[in-house]
Amino acid sequence: MREKIETVLNNTLPDLQMFVRDVNLPEKFAAKYKKMLILLERGFTDASSRIGGMVKTHRYAICSNHMKDMSAFALTDTGHCVALHGAHFLCLGQYVHNGKTLIILLHLPDDESWQLFQLIWVNIFDDVVAHCVERFKTQCDAEPIPELADEEWLDRCSHPIGMDDEGNLFDETIARNQIR
Repeated sequence: MREKIETVLNNTLPDLQMFVRDVNLPEKFAAKYKKMLILLERGFTDASSRIGGMVKTHRYAICSNHMKDMSAFALTDTGHCVALHGAHFLCLGQYVHNGKTLIILLHLPDDESWQLFQLIWVNIFDDVVAHCVERFKTQCDAEPIPELADEEWLDRCSHPIGMDDEGNLFDETIARNQIR
């Protein structure tokens, strides 16, 4: 089992990049993003590789080494990247700075090995969180990137990750099975 976990971590953690999307979330939705919660996203997850100031109340920071770069197909420079439908994310935690909230998600493998993350927390996750928080503190109050403040982009990213528009988690079974 240890070798399997090491293999999955070695496939998930190297070359992590941060992708962001800003959204206004009701606090009761944001409160559901607890450390170690695994989320299933039923749709495609749009995010940007460009990171500037925030235009909404909440920012998802998606740490991934396998987002799909869609920027070649975009009409504007949004740095558009996508996680495929059915993607799983591990919530690494939240951080609040100057009234704005960062929700940190680790993009899990696209195969069944994502299930191993229900059982493990490794110290490198703390390093990922620290890095995301540091970038958030220096960038959330900066000027927004104009292309990411565009209504079309904001509408594309307006939905919560891992839940419907009423705040119901897409996969309650995963959430119930996680005893933390």
